[in-house]
Amino acid sequence: MKPNLIIPTLVCILISTTIFAQSKKKTSGTNNSYLGTWKLVSDKVTYPNGQVFVGDSSTIIQRKIITPTSFVIIIEKKIPDYNNNKLATSVAGGRFVIDKGNYREFTQYASWKGFEVLKINGKLSVENGKLHLVANGNNYVGFAETTIFDEWYIREE
Repeated sequence: MKPNLIIPTLVCILISTTIFAQSKKKTSGTNNSYLGTWKLVSDKVTYPNGQVFVGDSSTIIQRKIITPTSFVIIIEKKIPDYNNNKLATSVAGGRFVIDKGNYREFTQYASWKGFEVLKINGKLSVENGKLHLVANGNNYVGFAETTIFDEWYIREE
């Protein structure tokens, strides 16, 4: 090979290698079916004192938005003073990780004092097109012990 072609060839190889090394690896085993906007269908919260709260979409208007690294929860309420229009009454969010099948949320901001320290640890799955979260919540407002959440969502486009 001529010397004047060797340098440009090496530069091209180095650039190609760098681009390939920095590109995101895509595998067929990656499951990101949980990404998107989800509307709460049913909710069961079991508090440490044994008290149970059960709600559904007729009593709670809640959405959960999940991106590749973060989540946002928005709770809306119909406000009579605003012609029964829905307004956001509570918002919280932060980052999450899925590690060895464990789903962990780390709340970083919240509209209610105390919720910003909530940590969720459990299982997140998509079953028959529905998002299912069963998790323990630590540092839940007013409770030093674990609160159990069992939530079902449907996808909202």
